[in-house]
Formats: sequence, C-alpha cells, structure tokens
Amino acid sequence: MDTRARPALRLRRRNRRAGGDAIVARRTAPTVTRRCWRRVLLAALIVPAAATPALGADRAFEIASEHLDCRYSTADRSAESSAAETSGPLEGVLLPDNDVFRPLLADQREPRFYADYRRIHFNSDSAVLAEGRGRSINAALVALGGAFGIWGLRQPRGCDGLQVSLFGVALSQFNLDTPELDLLNTDYLVGPEVTLRRGRWSGRVRFYHQSSHLGDKFLVNYGLANGVQRENLSFEILDVLGSVEDTWWRVFAGGGLVVLNSSTRHLTSTPAFIQWGFELRGPVWEPWDWLKNTRLRPVLGGNFSSVQAIGWTPNGSVSGGLEWASPGGAHRVRLLVEYQRAAVLFSQFFFERTQDFGAQLQFEF
Repeated sequence: MDTRARPALRLRRRNRRAGGDAIVARRTAPTVTRRCWRRVLLAALIVPAAATPALGADRAFEIASEHLDCRYSTADRSAESSAAETSGPLEGVLLPDNDVFRPLLADQREPRFYADYRRIHFNSDSAVLAEGRGRSINAALVALGGAFGIWGLRQPRGCDGLQVSLFGVALSQFNLDTPELDLLNTDYLVGPEVTLRRGRWSGRVRFYHQSSHLGDKFLVNYGLANGVQRENLSFEILDVLGSVEDTWWRVFAGGGLVVLNSSTRHLTSTPAFIQWGFELRGPVWEPWDWLKNTRLRPVLGGNFSSVQAIGWTPNGSVSGGLEWASPGGAHRVRLLVEYQRAAVLFSQFFFERTQDFGAQLQFEF
C-alpha cells in the first residue's frame, strides 16, 4: 500500500471540516437576523403595553373629572357650572349609574344603608314594643336598601332629564334591652319610581308596596303571652315629592295616598298623608392633610309629615352631623345625631307616639 496518499486524505478531511465550518458560519447569519427581529417585535409589543396603563389612567381621570353626581349638582358650584356648560339634548340611557333626585337626609324610611342606636321613649303606658321593660328602651335600627336605575332620558353630560328606577329597602328594629336582642319588626318597601330634574328643581313619583312583619323573638318572648296578635299589615302607596335647592339649602314638599290595602286596618278610608322638610349644607372642611382628597362638610336636615289615619298630628325628625365624600364621587358616609318626635313609623303599632334620641351611621351610594 502506498502510504503517500494518506496526507492527501487527511487534507481532504480538513477541507471538509473547514467547509463544514464554513457552512455552519453561513447558516449563523440568518439565525442572528431572526433573533434581531424577535427582539424588535418583542420591544414593539412591550412599549405599547407599558404605555397603555398610563394612557388608560389619563382617560379614566378625564372621564372621572367629567362625571357628575346629579343628585348634588346644585350643592357644588363647579359641578353646577359644568352641568350648565355641557347641557344638551336629551338622550335615552339604559342602566344609568346615578340619579337626578337627592335622597332625603332626615327621612328614616328613605332607601339607603344605615345603622343607628336610639333611646326610644313611648308616650303610651301600654308600650307594647318595650316588652314590659317600662316606657323606654335602647334600640338599634338597621336599613338595607337603595335604588337601581333602569332607564333614563338624560343629557349626555348635563343633569337635566328623567329616570325610571326600581327601589327597595328593608327596615328592622331590635330591642337591645332583651337578652336575645329581640327583633321587634321588619318593614319591606319595594316598587318603581320616576325621578326628574330641571336645574334647581327636582321631583319624584313612586308607587310601592309596603308590608310589616313583627319579629318572631318579640312574639315568642313577650307578644303572644300579652295578647299581641300579628296583623297582615300590607298596602300600596302612591306618593309625589317636589324639591327646590341651591348651593347650601333645600326645601321639599309633597304627599301621597294609600291606594290599596289588604290588612285588617282599613287605611283606604283615611288614606292621605303630607310630607315636607328642609336641608342645609355647610362649607367644605379639610382639617387634615391626609384628607385633602376628600371633603368633610356639616349637614342638617328636617323631615316632617302628617298622616290622616292618626288625625293629622305632625311628626318630626331632625338629623345633623358630618358628611364625608370625595370630590365628584357618588359615595357618601355620614355620622349624624338624631332627634325624633313622632308616631311609630314601623309595624302595626303606628298609632303609638314616641320620642327618640340617638346617633346614626349612614351610607349613600
């Protein structure tokens, strides 16, 4: 065998290796190019994604600044001027997110959330709801309710227009002087309402069902043994209320009728009632730096009524305290002191008169 051919073979192998390496090198260039494109595409995706939250925040701020709580548009000069500047033709709105009629501050039967403590003094010697504990009890009153907008005919950015809503509320009363904190009674109110606004003027029309139910604990622990019979107190009410307001004051008046009655008390023979009242709102107060993005203000309200079924004797309730809210926000928290001299506004014992004094924590949405 001729061994001189081996170096040539080795040389050819080296050339193959070199050629292979050259081929590998030629393939490397497209690979690097693809990696560069991937980085470019990744950067193109990341940059807009990173910028989107900031743009969304700016847009959200813009929307929030234009949003008006039309229930209180006249109570804030800036909101009132904004509503006037952006007034326009009315448009149909499905599921509107804020109403045009301001809830009554001192009406204990207004659909809202609240919890309060009261010292209730019954003027009558019978004082059935006191459960044999004298003529005065410590009581807790709780309300769970609100209104839900169904449809509205509203200005796109103003506050004039009307709205159709469905409202409901459950009002419960507890005797805190009993070992088991007896539930005395629960009232249920539910029905449709139509609210409207034109500048400083606003109004509300409601047709609703009310039913009252004595508490089982009250009946078992005291009522049945003392001759209390549960009545099926249930009726339908039509009421109308009108209001005029300015920056710091508001007055309202109206009335209603019991139009249907399925209870043992024939309220349709004496169906009428009237209602009136006032509200005052003080200047904004910012006592601490950490509350600079919220607003505190003093508020005072009075609600009065007369019911034909109890001889048109006036009933009165006055509430005053502090309101805490964010500028332009719809959520409000109030801490109020209350005094009431009126007939019992719940249960089948509405003919009994009481005097109440207490405090209430109120939430409005």
